[in-house]
Amino acid sequence: MMLATSVISLSQNKASDSSNFDFNFDLGIASRNIWRGLDYGSSPSTWGDISGTFKNFSIGAIGTTTLNGSKVQYGTWLELYASYKFKNISFVLDDYFFFNADEQDNNYFEYRPENTQHFVEARIEYENDYLEALVGYVVYSNSGDSTNGIYIETTYKANEKLSFTAGVITGAQWLSFYDGGGITTLAVNGHQKVKAFGKTLQLKASLVFNPNYANASPQVGNNPVYFVISAEL
Repeated sequence: MMLATSVISLSQNKASDSSNFDFNFDLGIASRNIWRGLDYGSSPSTWGDISGTFKNFSIGAIGTTTLNGSKVQYGTWLELYASYKFKNISFVLDDYFFFNADEQDNNYFEYRPENTQHFVEARIEYENDYLEALVGYVVYSNSGDSTNGIYIETTYKANEKLSFTAGVITGAQWLSFYDGGGITTLAVNGHQKVKAFGKTLQLKASLVFNPNYANASPQVGNNPVYFVISAEL
């Protein structure tokens, strides 16, 4: 969910006796929630991911919230997802709900197209040792929203210490808070693994440019460049 963030996460996996079902629980904390080239909440953030996997199928929920408690700039959201993986390809369906700063506008159970705040995105993802790629399209949202743009993102892993990420949106899409298409992400990422307390700590430094920042909604942080230090356990 977060492209480049300062993250320290804790994971726990529990498998059933049949080895066909896995329960996963992840926690993280981030200095900034940078997603598709934008800064959500302009605050350090925390997130949690709970999911269950049976063979190639997974369902789960991801919750993200700002540490300053503010819902301004949509830094608090809930994402429900379901996925099916076949070899290196995953088919994913996400239901995003961004919480508004005005509590009276946060009717989570409202799915009617004229009133809903939900965005349902269908994605295809591919991953191997050198490449990660995804294509996403919003298949359901408020009837008044402009959500025709397709989001495309790729990450090339040159080696264990260096990767490059590029993201582009083909047109207006309010899931990603853009009213026009363009390149949303050009990132250079440095990676380093270190041993700490008997665990492997993955360090990451990212320089992220957003050439499409001028087409982003002023309701979220839309800077042209970010420098992010990340740590993941």
